[in-house]
Amino acid sequence: MSVLAFGDDRSEGANTCWELIVAHQWEGWSLEVVTAEAPADMRPATPEAAELHPWEPDFEHGEPRDGSVAGFDSITHLRADVDPRVALITKDWDLVAIGARGSGLLKSLHLGSTADWLLREPTSPLLIARRPDPLTRILVAADGSPHAAGAIDTLISIPWVAGRTVRVISVGDGKVDAVATATAAAERLSSHGVDVETTVREGNATRTLMAEIDQWHPDLVVMGARGHSGIRRLMVGSTTATVASGTISSILVAHSG
Repeated sequence: MSVLAFGDDRSEGANTCWELIVAHQWEGWSLEVVTAEAPADMRPATPEAAELHPWEPDFEHGEPRDGSVAGFDSITHLRADVDPRVALITKDWDLVAIGARGSGLLKSLHLGSTADWLLREPTSPLLIARRPDPLTRILVAADGSPHAAGAIDTLISIPWVAGRTVRVISVGDGKVDAVATATAAAERLSSHGVDVETTVREGNATRTLMAEIDQWHPDLVVMGARGHSGIRRLMVGSTTATVASGTISSILVAHSG
């Protein structure tokens, strides 16, 4: 059974992410709602306190998130008294979902924030929710890298993807056969019942991808954390960081192994 981890700090960003999650159906998936907060006095947490453990949220922390409308097979609430960045890399989830902004767990996308931390080395595929709307238009950035392939594999594992409008874009810069890359990605998606169209462009990967996003207005952009061509090891200013911080689209990022 696949498991979705939702990073929850009750912030506006977390609420946006939650609305996005329950706007879809997740048959065959379980949900783990993860709440984590470092000790206020900044003292290192004990191993027992830092370990994720089941808990029942009380009224002080708000009503428990009710995901029954989203069709999850089970819902578990987990808590740890540790830095949220640590809590969200302690397990290999099938997908981690967080908001783009928040007061503690979900800060704006700047160096050192939880989102930035997880983008740099996503131990699990990462969904950053920018808007609460259902994800109906999905743009897949394919560059032939194992990381982009990992992002595609994550996408096709999600039960509500079938029936969405999916566009694959591949950018040729002289290093990648963009046509072959787009075709291979489309075939992978089509083999899992996804209706796909392909777009091939030439030029700088970051600028070209951002232009495609501005023109097509996808609800979700899917890409590898690192890759060939313009999508290399994630650093400030890279394609992934630029897309994550510069668009209103939600982002799905993964890396291979």
